[in-house]
Formats: sequence, C-alpha cells, structure tokens
Amino acid sequence: MSTLIVQWANQHDFHTLLKRSEVEDKPVLLDLHSPECSGCRGHDRDIYSDSDVARDIAEHTFPVRVVTTAPDQAATDIINNHIYIWSPTIQLLAPDQTRYHEWNGAPRRTRLSVGYQTVFHDTPGHLTPESFKAQLLVGRGKAALRKKKHGESIRLFDEAITRHSTDRVTVEEATRWRKVARNGGVIESTWDRHRQVTTSPLAIAVERFAQTVATVPDELLMKDWVGKPGAGDWQWYSDCLREVVLQGYQELCDFAVTAERERAKHGPQFNDTYRLLGQHRFAYREFQSLFVGVPDALLDNTPLRSERSIRENLAHVVMAEWWAYRPQILHALDRGRKGLPPQAVPAADTVAQHGEPPGNHESLHELLALYERVHLRNTQDYSGITHDELGIRSAWWELGPVELRFRLQRYIWHPRDHAVSIDKILDASGHRHTANHRFASRLFSGLGTAEAALIGADGFFTDQIDSLAITINQRADEAARLLNQVTDS
Repeated sequence: MSTLIVQWANQHDFHTLLKRSEVEDKPVLLDLHSPECSGCRGHDRDIYSDSDVARDIAEHTFPVRVVTTAPDQAATDIINNHIYIWSPTIQLLAPDQTRYHEWNGAPRRTRLSVGYQTVFHDTPGHLTPESFKAQLLVGRGKAALRKKKHGESIRLFDEAITRHSTDRVTVEEATRWRKVARNGGVIESTWDRHRQVTTSPLAIAVERFAQTVATVPDELLMKDWVGKPGAGDWQWYSDCLREVVLQGYQELCDFAVTAERERAKHGPQFNDTYRLLGQHRFAYREFQSLFVGVPDALLDNTPLRSERSIRENLAHVVMAEWWAYRPQILHALDRGRKGLPPQAVPAADTVAQHGEPPGNHESLHELLALYERVHLRNTQDYSGITHDELGIRSAWWELGPVELRFRLQRYIWHPRDHAVSIDKILDASGHRHTANHRFASRLFSGLGTAEAALIGADGFFTDQIDSLAITINQRADEAARLLNQVTDS
C-alpha cells in the first residue's frame, strides 16, 4: 500500500485550524473516516496517495481527519456537528464550521447509532483523483462566492469546467454557481406561478391558484373580489380573496368526502395500504407548501449549527424516498411473495439499479419537480401491496425485521420530520411567511386531502376531478386578474 502523502491533523487540532482558516483565508477539509470502511481505505490507496491531490489539499486547505470508530469526546462533537451518516463524509468548511461543499460520489458505509443500528453493506463510490480535484475546485469557488470574491469564484468555476469537461456533476454545479457569480452573487428564484412542478390537472390548478395567492400583497386579502361568486350557498362567502381561498380549500375537502362515499358504493374499496399512502400524500403536499414564496437564495443558508441547509433537507428527503425506502420496500415485498425470508438489499445493488444518490446543486424548481416524479412513482408502485402483505417482514438497518406496515408508517413521518427542520431554518434565516403564503399553504393541504381519497382508484371519478380542476383554474385566473390590477395601478 502506498504511503499516505496527505498530512492529516486530527480532532484535537480542529478548532485551532478553524481559527487559522479565518486568518489565512483557507478552508478546512474535514474527512470523517472509518478504518473498517473499505471505501475509506480505497480513498487512502487511490486518491489521497495521489501526489496532485495531496498537493492541492496542502496548498488550498487545512486537512483534518476524524476517525469515527470509538470516537473520543472531541471527535464525537465534530461528528455530531457535521451531519455524519456514513463514512467517508468529506466536507469543505468555513471558519464558522458551515459547509462550503460536500463531496458527491464518495463510498458509503452507514453509521452505527440509535436508529441506524447496523452497518449492512458498503458501496464503492465513484470518486477518482480527477473527480476529487474537480470538486475541490468547485468547493473553493463556492467559498470565494460566499466571500463576495466574484472574480476569483468565476476563475475557479471556469477552471473546473475546462479541466474536467467530462465530469457531468462538476460541470453542472460549476455552471450553476458561475452564473450566480456573474450576477454579482444574486440567486434567481425558480418556483413561482409561471413555473410549475405538479403534473396532474387538479394539482396543476391548485398550484397555479396557490402561487398566485402567495404573490398577492397581504393588504389585498380583504379587497373586493373581482371574480364570480361561488356556486350555491358559497355565493354568500365570495366577497374577498380570503373567503375565496378558504372556499377553494373547502371544495377540495368536500370533493374528498364525496369521492370516498362514491368509492364505497361503486369504486375500488379502501384498504389499509391506500389509507397509509393517502396519509403520505397529505404529508407530501404540506411539505411541498413550505416552499411557497421561498427564494432559491435561502436554499444554502445554514443559520443553525448542526442542522442541514434547506437544500440538504430537501435533497435528503428525495434521496431517502427513492434511493433508500423504495428498493427496501419493493425487495421485501418481492421476497415475501416468493415465501423467502427477509433480507436487506445490498447497497451495491441499489447503486447498480438507481445510480449514486443524487447531488444537491439543482434549483428549487428542479428539486421539487424531481420529488413530484419520485413521489408519484412510489405511490403507484406501493399501491399494489395488499392488506395481508402489510405483514411481510422487511430487513434493513434495525436489529430485526419489521413489518411493511411499519416501513410505510415511517415513510409517512419522514417528510413531516424534515418539514419541522426546514421551518426552523426559515425562521432562523429571517424569512417569514406572509398571511397570503399561509392561505396558499391551505390550498396544498386541501389538495392532499382530495388526492388521498383517490389513492388506488386510477380512472375513477374523472369527470368530477376535471370539473373541480376547471373551477380551481378559474379561481387562479381571477386571482391573477386581481394581482394585475394592483401591479398596473
């Protein structure tokens, strides 16, 4: 084995090097390393032993390695502060310990901790000396950008693109941040009433209405309504935007009541799987509503120590539902149907089927659109699980197999958990949802309620769905007219 060239400091030097980082304007390279991890050993053998990599690390960073096996208190404090969930985790840090960059494509070995009780498989990763150097350039460019050194950041992003033109992830991320640097550090927002992420007619209508409502100033909530009054008794509650939004929410909820009643008489009957997936749909739409009015510029803020950024939370939820839950649930279902005992899917098999977990440099619109596709595909594929099959045992990182019912229950609360984290970050970032943002969120809640009534009943109640979508779209058009009156005056 080659002798290591990188001269690593350890956890006891970490805070001293953070102070030097501020004085000398050079970031800390943190490597969370486990000697038992084959990927970590591979990094030492194939990447850190490369003379060009070692030179770049020494010239441009303060390298610190923290061993995650049997850590002392100093190592534990660092591990807990840096969202460590597998070895190796490689991050480029600012003096305040916030992350400039985390390397994509590193091998993965799940940590030992409460909730993640077993290390079940390693994955090889795809980092090479060249891709490591490419991401170091991107990380340095992001560091310069945060310091408002726009010329330097453009130079580093250009170097990454030119020198590593065949590295897709590097080129995509460097190109994105280069545009921001050329724009003086201004990050354009990408999710609004003109750029949608939903795909079904009813969801598109609700998204249009909600995004338009969120754009209207709060003082117009009680302004005389410019559109048609509601149908039937709702005509008495159509005086202003506030009433019309709540009317739309109630129409979505009433649709769910009617759909459930008609489904009980004529359509596919509800079972526990459909109910669980309906709960997840409601949680998903409420999670989605958090991002109404959130500018892309907030995605990478890390105002809370030991917390992920908004981008990292969102990318993690997408990764977990597609790259983690999905293969384990479908694998357990397949083995149970064949009468085979529970067995975890080897992580290497997951990589072979789905590729490495996605990066997280995309825009808010791109991440939300990806989550929409992942969520709908999972719902479709899980809806075939019968009531009896919810009792199939699923092996993963727990100390023993659990029922698929439990696996789906945990799948439900996962976006709820991260919604709380995102809300905390928004508060700590000084972002406050307006009253109209909150009313817009209610429309997403109504959408989740309506859609939950239709899980497992594709093609059922289509005329009523189309009629409701037309009504909601009319409301969106009328709200846009109200907005235009304000902007034109």
